[in-house]
Amino acid sequence: MPVWAVKLLAGLALLAVAAVAWQWRWSSGYDAGHAAAQAEAQAINAAIERGMQAEKDRADAEYRGAILARQAADRLVADQRKRIDGLLDELRRRPEVARASSGSYGPGEDWIGIFGQCVAEYERMGAEAGRLADKVGGLQNYIRAIQAPAKISPTTR
Repeated sequence: MPVWAVKLLAGLALLAVAAVAWQWRWSSGYDAGHAAAQAEAQAINAAIERGMQAEKDRADAEYRGAILARQAADRLVADQRKRIDGLLDELRRRPEVARASSGSYGPGEDWIGIFGQCVAEYERMGAEAGRLADKVGGLQNYIRAIQAPAKISPTTR
């Protein structure tokens, strides 16, 4: 085999080795960059999930607090209603007090019933106001949630 053929084969072999090395270096760098991007995306997703869970926990705690406050208010209303009913029963049992009307401006016999109706209407209005307040609070929380800016964005590095 002539010398120039050996040199040609050696040059071609060197060129092939250089091409393979270049391909390997490029692909390993690409793979490393891809792996780093995936790791970063997973970290961002984990942070977003933690933030969402924290927000959900906060909203659940607020909801439980609202329920407890509502139950306390309902207990207070029920206790006051029992007290009012007891006082009304006590007044009904004393006929001399209920019949002690003096002229056209006197309270008359039915003032206890009217007072009871007023208390019942007040309770109904209070329950309706509480229901509407719950709806407004829920809507306000929804609006705050959808308007809140994202704390972590994919472009932040």
